[in-house]
Amino acid sequence: MEYRLSLTPRLLAVGLCGVVALLMLLFALGFQVGLRMSEQAPQRPQVLAAAAQPVAQANATPAPPAVQEAP
Repeated sequence: MEYRLSLTPRLLAVGLCGVVALLMLLFALGFQVGLRMSEQAPQRPQVLAAAAQPVAQANATPAPPAVQEAP
């Protein structure tokens, strides 16, 4: 059994149109994702925001000097 496959000009045109259509859809998808990403303001993750608060407070207020009371 022998199969003979050939790429005719019509088949090449259909393939080229399919590839162009896929590239256009991929571009449109990327454009829409980019628009949605630019609408949202960047937010810090809650875990990092909570972890950074004690560090910022420790750096902002110096520890009071140790005072020993006389008996």
